[in-house]
Amino acid sequence: MLLPSLVTLRHPTSHELTPEDIFESSLGGVFVNDLQNQHGDDPTTTILYRPSNPAYAEIALHPADVTGEEQRRKFAHYLWNAGILMAELVGGRPAGDMKHDVNELWGEQSRWRDGEWWTGEEEEAKWAVKGETVLELGAGVGLGGIMSAVTGAAEVAITDYPAPPILETLRKNAETNIPAEQRAHTAVYGHQWNVLDDEFSTSHAHHYTRILAADCLWMPHEHENLAQSMLHFLSDSPDARVYVIAGFHTGRAKVAPFFEETIPEVGLEIEEIYEMDAEGRRRAWAAERDGGREDVGERKKWCVLARLRRRR
Repeated sequence: MLLPSLVTLRHPTSHELTPEDIFESSLGGVFVNDLQNQHGDDPTTTILYRPSNPAYAEIALHPADVTGEEQRRKFAHYLWNAGILMAELVGGRPAGDMKHDVNELWGEQSRWRDGEWWTGEEEEAKWAVKGETVLELGAGVGLGGIMSAVTGAAEVAITDYPAPPILETLRKNAETNIPAEQRAHTAVYGHQWNVLDDEFSTSHAHHYTRILAADCLWMPHEHENLAQSMLHFLSDSPDARVYVIAGFHTGRAKVAPFFEETIPEVGLEIEEIYEMDAEGRRRAWAAERDGGREDVGERKKWCVLARLRRRR
């Protein structure tokens, strides 16, 4: 199945449908060289994410009603494919007889017909967050943090740029989708990367055993700030990990320096890194492809996935 097929948009009754609205859920399959990477934007529209694991209910998300150029430049009012993939990996594969339910649910789109999933069974455990303390950085609509809470994380902090519209939307999305029992262990905080002297940052230093960052690498000038926040909040436990997923829709050259330059400079290291497309095909990570002339349509199909840890 394509990542965009896990998402549909529900417009208000007053919304006048356009051809794009009608066909948006299948655009990635029809126009294979123009895969849809972002979902949302309009705060009156609901983004519906249906996990491929039927153990979890559909999640309804609202984009933030951002105001002004500074807030819009954060692009927190979208759900990106990297965020969908993060939710899939955090949610894990269906167990036992549920594989049959997946085939019934997805029909011909189901990848379970071949016994496949986004990762293998052994690697799946390396992306799990059950029982962990989880921090989501650059949360956007908050899907990664919400899915972490739903799947049994011991504690979840959902954070993004400290703008009231963004944080209020995150709180509403969390309240709407997280059952009361898990919601008691979930909180939303404003956090500007590498601003580490506020109350949240000082009281949660080295606190989180899992840190999520989905599509946070498109601003190279923020790479060091992001990495410093990761290092600050990451637990000293040898098992603590940072999960990073990013699409190449803004260009591979903007993403690569984070892994090639920033990570080793700040005291983190890469445990594993690879690329995956919207259908789950995998290939080795490359900082550059085709001599820097990578086809834009092809590039948009792929994400880089990495697990980071403190340098040993």
